[in-house]
Amino acid sequence: LIRRIGVGVLMGAVVITSIFSGTTWFAVALGMLAIFGQQEYYQMVHAKGHLPATKLGRLTSAAMFLMSGGWPRCADAVFAIGGALICSYLLFRRSPAQASIADVSTTFMGLYYCGYMPEFWVRLHGCTFNAPWASGGNRWSAFVANRWPEFVPRPCVKVGAVVVFWSWLANATADIGAFAIGKLFGRTRLIAISPKKTVEGAVAGLVCACLVSIVGAWFMHWPMWQLTGFFYGAMVGVFGLLGDLTESLFKRDAGIKDSGTLFPGHGGILDRTDSYVFIAPLAYYFVAHILPFIHEI
Repeated sequence: LIRRIGVGVLMGAVVITSIFSGTTWFAVALGMLAIFGQQEYYQMVHAKGHLPATKLGRLTSAAMFLMSGGWPRCADAVFAIGGALICSYLLFRRSPAQASIADVSTTFMGLYYCGYMPEFWVRLHGCTFNAPWASGGNRWSAFVANRWPEFVPRPCVKVGAVVVFWSWLANATADIGAFAIGKLFGRTRLIAISPKKTVEGAVAGLVCACLVSIVGAWFMHWPMWQLTGFFYGAMVGVFGLLGDLTESLFKRDAGIKDSGTLFPGHGGILDRTDSYVFIAPLAYYFVAHILPFIHEI
């Protein structure tokens, strides 16, 4: 337990550093994490006897993250072009075996689940907003700057980075709340795919995500912050859980307990990041499109 807590604290410090180190470094750090996570997924696929195009899949993911850091609209083009190249490669592949429909679909699932979806965090991180509600990011920047030690390099605090921070904090709090309440009071099993998850824990996680998001919405001056914060938190709580359960489905089908062993006491990369995957595009479109629309009402 002590080792698990220590590794968790270290991961938290690394995560916060990457968020406030600028969009380019954030894209590099998250991209590397996603590519290693994609390899874990492909290893699970190999355990089922399928032969995805692992190298091309990871190369396409890397290109998407590079594009999303500087030219986010090009990331969609990379996904489409990379997909066409992957299909072409698999079409003519003869060694170690001719490709099957399972090889094609598992290649694309790895690209979608570990590459395309997570890179929306980079798009959100790099967003700039001119609306009055975005002043909350400037407020946070001033708050951090006034308390930052002089001997430590200054962080890069922008509105997009602040939104990513609060989103990840809400999701992490949901995970902790769900685990704690589920462990202490959980009685009703949520789903057979993940026997340890309980309805009580899921509800607690949802409440935690909503509370943190409401506080974040107030701090960031979101329009109708009580309502938008609650809705955003509910979205984080629900889709974070769905991302977690999706990875559980992968592991159960592959017959493994953890996706990897990179983090002692925590498992692999996918074990720690699965709940963040489905939230990414929803968070981006909510903040980049829905919030401005609500502000104009």
